[in-house]
Amino acid sequence: MGTYVGAAVQDSDRLAADRAWVRWGVAAAVTGMLAWVIAVALIPLDAKLDKGEQHLVQVLRAHTGQGYAAALLAVLGAVLLAAFFAVLTRLVPEGNPGWGLLRVSLAGCVITQTMVATGASSGLAGLHAAAGNAGAGLVALGWRALWLTFLASAVPTILFTVTAVLGLRQAGLSPPWVSALGWLSAAAHVLVLFTLAQRGPFAADGIIAGLVPLTTVLWILALAATLPRSQRAAAPVASGTGG
Repeated sequence: MGTYVGAAVQDSDRLAADRAWVRWGVAAAVTGMLAWVIAVALIPLDAKLDKGEQHLVQVLRAHTGQGYAAALLAVLGAVLLAAFFAVLTRLVPEGNPGWGLLRVSLAGCVITQTMVATGASSGLAGLHAAAGNAGAGLVALGWRALWLTFLASAVPTILFTVTAVLGLRQAGLSPPWVSALGWLSAAAHVLVLFTLAQRGPFAADGIIAGLVPLTTVLWILALAATLPRSQRAAAPVASGTGG
């Protein structure tokens, strides 16, 4: 009897802790995605590599403060998204359905967001060079590195999205329509792998590279919005499995 009561108390404590983690995770996801959307909106529309290095320097120099804010908000969004995936991993105890996939997803997310932060830092270097009257070639190099790093990050993005969708479904933490948004995001990021043109929509800094990450934003916001209810519904199952 005492063992049963002790186990019940442990389960209750874990459920309370999980709900607190969910609240923090949702806050991180929403704040991070809003930061990312604002960052994308702050990028000057005219800052394109195909318009020439001198033009790029002029645009970045005229929007230096705006560019700094965009870069720092992108890094903030990356950090908070990684934190959200850490919370998702925390909600599924070792050995429960989805446990392994979510840990692979967390690793992929950390890799992706590290690359995003690296790309934003490259863009920040280009902005700083433009503001400091450095050579146009250096400015263009920093700006090109920004977009090409984002392009390369599509590979781990696809990995962490697919494994998260599968793991969350197994854990009962993602409704079917939210999972569908995840699949849409993964498929959209395949397009980014082909944004290697020098100009046009498939350029590294073209409209496809700029808009595809918004599919991740939609998926994450939907996941965050449904997570509290999904966690409450899945909690009895997880508790019974763990016991």
